[in-house]
Amino acid sequence: MSRNSVRNIVVTGAASGIGLALADQLSDSGAQVFALDRRDCPLGSVRSIVCDLADPHSIDDAVAALPGDVAALANVAGVPGTAAAQTVLSVNLLGARLLTEQLLPRMQSGAAIVNVASVAAHRNTQSPDAIDELLRVHDRTELQSWLRAHPVKGPDAYDTSKRALVDWTQLLSAKLTSRGIRALSVSPGPVETPILADFEASMGSDAMQRSHDAVGRHGYPHEIAAVVAFALSPAASWLNGIDIPVEGGLFATRAAAKSPVFEGLPI
Repeated sequence: MSRNSVRNIVVTGAASGIGLALADQLSDSGAQVFALDRRDCPLGSVRSIVCDLADPHSIDDAVAALPGDVAALANVAGVPGTAAAQTVLSVNLLGARLLTEQLLPRMQSGAAIVNVASVAAHRNTQSPDAIDELLRVHDRTELQSWLRAHPVKGPDAYDTSKRALVDWTQLLSAKLTSRGIRALSVSPGPVETPILADFEASMGSDAMQRSHDAVGRHGYPHEIAAVVAFALSPAASWLNGIDIPVEGGLFATRAAAKSPVFEGLPI
């Protein structure tokens, strides 16, 4: 691969978990990975840029350190529902949006954006109108106003952040189609990452155990990363505007448990 053909790919949350696994896979494929996180990525093959997605000024500084051409962006970073609601929404939604908006001028036709959401989006209890209002929020002041009108605690804020992220991704895809830039989301189920204990605390250990038992285990970071890496690649050129659940069949087992024909199904 010539130097001019190396793809510059930005990955947030690349210091651990899914982001780290993704940075590793992309780097192995020959891409130049720029890893954004609050601490350095441990991989020597990537270029680490310290960035706090809850801080717009930190995002500005990170963008200034990135190259002038970006082939792909993976918004993987996220905080669990054990954090304060404002932090959850700032990082999981507003930070991802701000970074994406600032990098779009550096993307050409053929570029791709993948936002890592969550199957927890289906647990969101906010109304569609409230989600629409949230998608119109642009800064911390407006977010505080939204939270006053729609008070949620951390765990519910997490679910809402992921619902809004999925919806925003679909809208983003529609706006970017004319430019030849793809956007889609990937929604993992529970994954064995360093913050799994936070999800057990915020979502309930019993609920997490039921998910585990339904499919036999939780997912592994490299399994989610492989789907994101494919979605970012030119091989996925006709994949656009959708959400991809990566949850080991969790939705299927839940649907089957409610189906009156499951026991009699010939397999």
